[in-house]
Amino acid sequence: MMRLADVLRYAPDIPADVTDLDFVLRCSCGTEQRLNVMTVGDYGPVTLYDCAACENSLVGVMADDPRNEILAPVPMSRRQEPGGHRVGGHIVGSKVDIAMRPPDADRDLVLIPATPNFFVQYLNM
Repeated sequence: MMRLADVLRYAPDIPADVTDLDFVLRCSCGTEQRLNVMTVGDYGPVTLYDCAACENSLVGVMADDPRNEILAPVPMSRRQEPGGHRVGGHIVGSKVDIAMRPPDADRDLVLIPATPNFFVQYLNM
């Protein structure tokens, strides 16, 4: 299972000791939560984080494997909106923005913009 924090350690401006506790997001149901309290499941090549309140899948992580691009629907792979962020050999997608805000921080340190097209492009494989 690929944890989001493990993948994001390869991104610039992310400390090497980051954990899922350091990331927070707000679901469309209104629940603000940290990644470490979300339900995490491995679904073949994709790891999904589901909202702790409504169980909506919000975040996905998968290996950046060229075979996944081939299997993605052609019209979606040509859209302008990216199907996720490529980081350290992985693709990260989210339906909502994710903020890196360690529990002791006063403000968001890094914002990972939403890429909801990830769920259309890759989860229809």
